Amino acid sequence: MVNTLSNNEQNLLQSLQSGIPVVSRPFEQIGRDVQMEEAQVLNYLRHWKEKGFIRWLGVIFSTSSLGYQSTLVALSLPANKIAEAADIINQHPGVTHNYQRDHDYNLWFTLAVAPGENIDANLEKLAKAGKAKKWLNLPVINTYKISLILPLAEKKVQVKASGVLPSKSIYAPTEDTLQVRGTRYTGALASNRIYALTEDEKALVRILQEDWPLVSTPYALMAKEWGQSEKCLIEKIKQWKSLGIIRRLAGILRHREAGFTINWMVAWRIKEEKMDSAGRRAAQSPLVSHCYQRRVTDDWLYPLFTMVHARSEEEAKKTIEDLRQSIEPVDYKILPTIKEFKKVRLKLFINPV
Repeated sequence: MVNTLSNNEQNLLQSLQSGIPVVSRPFEQIGRDVQMEEAQVLNYLRHWKEKGFIRWLGVIFSTSSLGYQSTLVALSLPANKIAEAADIINQHPGVTHNYQRDHDYNLWFTLAVAPGENIDANLEKLAKAGKAKKWLNLPVINTYKISLILPLAEKKVQVKASGVLPSKSIYAPTEDTLQVRGTRYTGALASNRIYALTEDEKALVRILQEDWPLVSTPYALMAKEWGQSEKCLIEKIKQWKSLGIIRRLAGILRHREAGFTINWMVAWRIKEEKMDSAGRRAAQSPLVSHCYQRRVTDDWLYPLFTMVHARSEEEAKKTIEDLRQSIEPVDYKILPTIKEFKKVRLKLFINPV
């Protein structure tokens, strides 16, 4: 679909991915940035949502700041047991992504648990229920980048400071997409800081984490549902952004519909003294959406993980080769997706049924 988009439409989508302004009429402000009327912006967004091009639009929370624990899990399963195990694992509400990958560890999923729950006990229960021969528990040690912003436009795009894109280039990562040693470059949130929310604030989280209504004044509509004024809700969002509880407000596109048909996880074996340098360098790539240092084990010696999104295998391979030359790994493994079993957003503060 992306090939049929005009430059203005690509700029609008780029703007939406990069950030939604926290003002009473956010789509009007986005429209000014990309030289469109508010009504035109909303019409485009409704059309793209209807066609499935935009997957979701709303608030992206820092789950760790709210006390949630998460990890990446890999199971080693007999080939004929993968689908059965995936079905069992997908029943857990904290499993948001679950993929079969081309490796001896052939089922990879993310697991998150609410404050007070034991993540290791949950993991072991799932691994045993899936009849895994062995498994890996790979929690994050450092986050260098976490921001899925697909680079749609092929040229530099100038926008105003309201929102969204750096004036240099759409490919340049913004400050809130790069993190080092668990703390954003903005310095707002240390990795070990956990905030205890009131029940009223948790109710707001439940509202904000849903797919937003495409109306002129979405904050007013959500404030009404929350039982507070629009001003109060906007002030709370700004406060949570400054604390790092909210990472960003944005629209998320569907990879394939946006032309990014190749989505490979790549794990890199990096010398410990080069880890931070390698993580920072890998995070600079516009086709890398996520970049983490994870725990190593006796059976897994590849601590640096990157997610590469590309329009073709050729582009993906070139990106990986560019990364190899830049970060100088001891070794690396490409873990392409064979089958997607689950991909959903984590719902916070939802009581189990």
